[in-house]
Parts: sequence; C-alpha cells; structure tokens
Amino acid sequence: MNVKEAASLINTIEPQIAIPIHYGDVIGNKDDAILFKKLVKESIEVKIYI
Repeated sequence: MNVKEAASLINTIEPQIAIPIHYGDVIGNKDDAILFKKLVKESIEVKIYI
C-alpha cells in the first residue's frame, strides 16, 4: 500500500486518530508521512512520531 492508498483507506474508515508507522522502516520516508497527513481529512487527527 502506498501513501495515497493508505490515506484513502483512512478517509474511508474515518478513525479519530491515525498514526503512520511504517514510513522510513520498510519503505518510504518522512516526506511520505507528511504527505499522508496532507491527504487525510482535516477531521481526522494525524500524529507523526519521528
């Protein structure tokens, strides 16, 4: 699942909080986490831990 697919899934299930955890570990980087936050609905809190 890429960052756009992950954001789409989160927008569909609409949790209160989303925490991206696999960026920079297996695939992706910090920029992917930031893009994820931008793509997720504003009503969903996204917490990025670096």
